[in-house]
Amino acid sequence: MTPSTDISALSPVERWSRAMRALARVVANPEETDQVLVFSNYANAGSMGKRLDRFFSDPTGAKLYAEKRAIDSRTVDLDALAALPANTLGHAYAHFLRSRGFTPDVFDGPPPNVADPRASYVIQRVRQTHDLWHVVTGHDTNPAGEVALQAFTFGQLQAPSTFILSTVGTLRGLREKPTLPRDVLAAYLSGRRAEKLITFPWEDHWATPLTMVRAMLGLPLHPETTKAAA
Repeated sequence: MTPSTDISALSPVERWSRAMRALARVVANPEETDQVLVFSNYANAGSMGKRLDRFFSDPTGAKLYAEKRAIDSRTVDLDALAALPANTLGHAYAHFLRSRGFTPDVFDGPPPNVADPRASYVIQRVRQTHDLWHVVTGHDTNPAGEVALQAFTFGQLQAPSTFILSTVGTLRGLREKPTLPRDVLAAYLSGRRAEKLITFPWEDHWATPLTMVRAMLGLPLHPETTKAAA
């Protein structure tokens, strides 16, 4: 595909063919995280319209887009967030990133081959807030935690890629962690019950206590961390 080709212009057969090739690479080598994004773009393109309608029908989502809100190194001062009280969202986010060697630019740049600026913004917003979803849900960045967060995200967004990734991840992780299906189901149900994280104005709540943010989102105030198998 050339850089100027819009994914939505491809036939469903071609999109899913490319999606499955990317997924096969992820299964063969989970370290190829860039292929997760490639897979998601292709797998979700056919149903993106429904998610855009939900995002922009929410006044908060429309406001985020109108203001071109972004969470990256140009808009986030990690030193300032780390200096906030330890119980705040901002401090927890800064600690989460730094303890794992991450930065706010882990998903830098707009998604490739997405011509619709609204779709591009929503996809990028989900990517840029991914680590904040980890923070508020308590799901870690280990394989079990990532699989559970995919299930939570499916409960939130109903994106095909998140269902497929959580299902494949569960099947692959069963031998190491037999309780993973239970964790994944619980994460999915939590995602269904919670308020919509995709339109939450995170930037307005850096100094808000983390437990209060979780309460706003309808999440457990003190969630159990999704740990790897012992």
